[in-house]
Amino acid sequence: MSKEKHAYLIIAHHEFGILQKLIGLLDDARNDIYVHIDKKVKNLPSLQCAESKLYILEDRIDVRWGHVSQIESEYALFEAAYNAKQLYDRYHLISGVHLPLKNQNDIHDFFNKNKDKELLSFLYTNNYEMNFKLNRSHYFLKNYRADNALMRRIAQLLWHLSLKAQSVLGIKKNNLKIDVKANNWVSLTHLAIVRIINEKDNVLKLFRRTFCGDEFFVPYVLEADLDKFEIRNEQRLLFNEFVGSTPRVLTDADYNFLINSEYLFARKFSSSDMVVVNKIVGHLKSSL
Repeated sequence: MSKEKHAYLIIAHHEFGILQKLIGLLDDARNDIYVHIDKKVKNLPSLQCAESKLYILEDRIDVRWGHVSQIESEYALFEAAYNAKQLYDRYHLISGVHLPLKNQNDIHDFFNKNKDKELLSFLYTNNYEMNFKLNRSHYFLKNYRADNALMRRIAQLLWHLSLKAQSVLGIKKNNLKIDVKANNWVSLTHLAIVRIINEKDNVLKLFRRTFCGDEFFVPYVLEADLDKFEIRNEQRLLFNEFVGSTPRVLTDADYNFLINSEYLFARKFSSSDMVVVNKIVGHLKSSL
């Protein structure tokens, strides 16, 4: 059994019942758990575990979809774990609606066999998408998915008009050269976390007005020094299906596929179908 210490870094904003189930499955003396809860949440949940140390970040980010605040929330977690007294062998960035599909013995064994590798789950991209998302200035993203319908429509209209103006005038924000788009849910070594934190000021400057820059900034930082970092496209890291730009909620109909797959984690789960959640919890508890 691996003696390595892992840090789970969780970004959450709702579905706190699922979050508690997730924490329960990560609750292991070999793990510490860090949780960032969106600043917009006024009533914080009471979260508990027995074996792991659980840290709820006090300085919280107002996270907005597609906005640089997504990167800022990831940095908040990276820095919280890095500044802890514990030196971690592995840092897993996940959401509050993830669930593991393997028990902690299997997960630790998997990462022990992939020691010193930076595990990302690559996503398809092309030059058009990279240029559009990274080399134009994206304004009005804070309200791009606002709950208020009128505010959302106005923000999206202004966003569209600002991009149209840049296109007509031939204005480009950056000339970022990035070869990889990856899911922002990653598993990294301590060395990678150090490099990412050291590059924070540069990253926040370059990605400030990008669109969904959280899918690009980790590959951007690590690809700059491939002699030091071995990046692996590891699709087993996460099962995650999208409907448009939204991850599909997994249901009881997915249970047999999930539990018999080689995936380590899946996303996303919801209180709208607790049957599949409770089945996974029961299966993993009985497999230890």
